[in-house]
Amino acid sequence: MRVLHVLDADCNETHAQVLDVLRARSGEDDDHVVAAIDANVAERLAPHVGTPILRTPRRILASLNLAPSLRDLMRRERVDVVHAWGARAAAAAHSAAPEQPLVLTMLEPAAADTTAKLLRSIDRSIPVVTGTQRAMRLLLTASVHADAVAVVRGPADFGAINRAKQEGIREQLIGDAGPVILLHGPSIRGQGHFEGVWACAIIRQIYPNMRVVLPYASADRQRIRRFAIRMTHSGFPVIPDSHLSWAELMSATDIFLAPAIGDICTEPIGVAMAAGVVCVGAAVHSVAEVIADRHNGLLSRDTSIETLPARILAAIEDKALVRQVTDVARSQAFEVFGVRAFADNYHRVYQNVLDNCPVIDGVTDTAMVS
Repeated sequence: MRVLHVLDADCNETHAQVLDVLRARSGEDDDHVVAAIDANVAERLAPHVGTPILRTPRRILASLNLAPSLRDLMRRERVDVVHAWGARAAAAAHSAAPEQPLVLTMLEPAAADTTAKLLRSIDRSIPVVTGTQRAMRLLLTASVHADAVAVVRGPADFGAINRAKQEGIREQLIGDAGPVILLHGPSIRGQGHFEGVWACAIIRQIYPNMRVVLPYASADRQRIRRFAIRMTHSGFPVIPDSHLSWAELMSATDIFLAPAIGDICTEPIGVAMAAGVVCVGAAVHSVAEVIADRHNGLLSRDTSIETLPARILAAIEDKALVRQVTDVARSQAFEVFGVRAFADNYHRVYQNVLDNCPVIDGVTDTAMVS
C-alpha cells in the first residue's frame, strides 16, 4: 500500500512525530511519501520526519483551493491513499483529485468545528481519525457521520524513549537545576500556558532552582517567556531546540504539565506516561480520558492558583505517590499508546478507506479496552 501524507500550516511538531512513527513502524508492504502544501512546513518539521518532505504549493483563487502539483505527485507516485494532516491539507487533496481515497487526521479537539465545516462543504463521508473520544464527540455534535470517525491512540515509542534517556539531554539543556517542569506545547493563547507558568512561579518560591521548559515555537511562546522572566528571572523559562522530540524532552523532565483550559491533543501525555514522568493536568474532558487523579497521574480541578500549584507541589514532594502513579502510568502506556496497536489501527483505517467500508471497522480505541 502506498500512502501520501499531506501536511499544512496547522501541523506542528507533534503531528510530525506521530506521522514519523507511523511511517517507520508500518508493515513491510506499506510505503509512505510525505508532502507539504505550505512553504515553511517542510523546513520546520523536517527534523521530526525521517524522510524528505516534498513541496507541493497550492494556489488560492476565487475561493478555490488548487494544488496542481499535488495532483501530479499523486499520479507520479501511484498512491493508493492520501492521508491529510489538517483540514486545509484535506481540502487541497480533495480539490486535486476528488476520486482519490482520502483520510484526515485531527489531533487537536479545538479543530473540530473547522474540520466539520470542511467536510460539510466537500464530502461528509471523508474518514477522520482523532486521538480522543472527546474529539470524536465534538465532530459528531458538529454533524459528522458516526461511521466516518475513528479513535486511534498513540504512539509512545518505548525504544525512542529508552534511547533518549542515554543521551544526556538534561545536562545539556538544564544543567544541574531542578525540579524541571515540561509544559504541553506549543504554547497557544487560551490553552492554559499562562496559568501553568504562573503556578510554577509560585512553587519556585519554595524551589528557586526550578526550571520550566516551553517546547516548540509559536507566537504565544514569546509572550509566555517574557511573562515568566518578569515574574522571576531569565533562567526560569527554558527554550529547547525545536529539533528535540517529545521522547527527548521527557528525558530531561521531572513533571509533565498540561494546564489545559479547553480540550487538548493528548499524544504527548502518552509519551510522558511511557517515560515514567509524572503527569499533572487540568481535568478537562480529553485529559481526564487518560489521566485519573492519584492513579496514573495528578489532576487539578482547574488551572486556578488555588488548585494547580498544590498538584505541582505534590508531584515534587510526595515521592511515594509519584512512584505509585508513574508505575501504573508506564504499564498503561504500553497497552493504550503502544506503537504496534497504533500502526495496526492505522493500517486498518487505510484498508477500510480502500474497501469503502466504515472507517471504524476493526479499529480499536485501546483506551476503552477493559
